[in-house]
Amino acid sequence: MKKNIYLLLSFVMLLATSCSTTSSVRYTVASQNADCVGVGPQKCLLVKKGNATEWEYFYSNIEGFQYEPGYEFVLKVKEEKLENVPADASSIKYVLVKQISKEQKESDNLPPAVQQKAQATPYQCTGKVLSIESENIGRGAAAGKFEVKVVQLQVTSSTNSDIKEGETIYCELIATPKVDPKVGREYVFKARNLHPAHAKGKYLLETDVMDLVR
Repeated sequence: MKKNIYLLLSFVMLLATSCSTTSSVRYTVASQNADCVGVGPQKCLLVKKGNATEWEYFYSNIEGFQYEPGYEFVLKVKEEKLENVPADASSIKYVLVKQISKEQKESDNLPPAVQQKAQATPYQCTGKVLSIESENIGRGAAAGKFEVKVVQLQVTSSTNSDIKEGETIYCELIATPKVDPKVGREYVFKARNLHPAHAKGKYLLETDVMDLVR
């Protein structure tokens, strides 16, 4: 009898511990992500947890969630506390329970650094599209989680000395460019950044596409 009571109490304590280390939280994920530094340089989601009014940098990965720039998401996320994790790893595991909504929009009141980056387009060129591919990108915990279109083009003119006429370069497109480019046609490409050392060569980041007006 005592043994049965002991086993019952042990089960109750185990259940209570399990409940106390797992919780579900409502997350709002911004339409833009941000450069950040965790263990090393990476891309961070910007999130609001519960009723929070300020965006915060989210350095981990939400298991089961596929982020798309240009969309604001509302999610139900399970937070599981982990034990005996390495010093440079998160002590919480984040798992998608449900995607409540997905809306194409520009999120409001993003951090100033993110807004400034969004407004800056220092690289502009025109070029003929040679190929278009889809690639999975991301760094750190988000490695391979973001799908983007990458355009290979031959430059016909450029406003920046780093990009020369006649060069073949690559452009990583934003989620919703103004124009959906087609192979064989010529467009204007406006990018926010140039990758410092990409394996493909010259590689523009966060690039919008517009029709060429002659």
